[in-house]
Amino acid sequence: MGVFLLGVVADMASTYVAITSAGFIEGSPVGAAFITRYGPLPGMVLTKLVGMVVIGVPVALAGGSRRIVAVAMFGGVGALSLLAALRNTLLVIGVW
Repeated sequence: MGVFLLGVVADMASTYVAITSAGFIEGSPVGAAFITRYGPLPGMVLTKLVGMVVIGVPVALAGGSRRIVAVAMFGGVGALSLLAALRNTLLVIGVW
């Protein structure tokens, strides 16, 4: 849960800063559609939910227990969110 919370907060904060200051373009087509349609905060939350489904469903179908599915969903989205936050930070400081 720690990786998930840290990743989501870092991603959402860095995405907001990137959108408002650096000409940010969302890398994910799903994320871009949700952010455009529902605004930054609801769009980012919906993107995280879709990510959890995309990660969790295959693990569940492969026979993973509820605990393994939850760990994969939260850990996977958290890790991907940390990578997105790193990308956003590099974008804002002009390296990306």
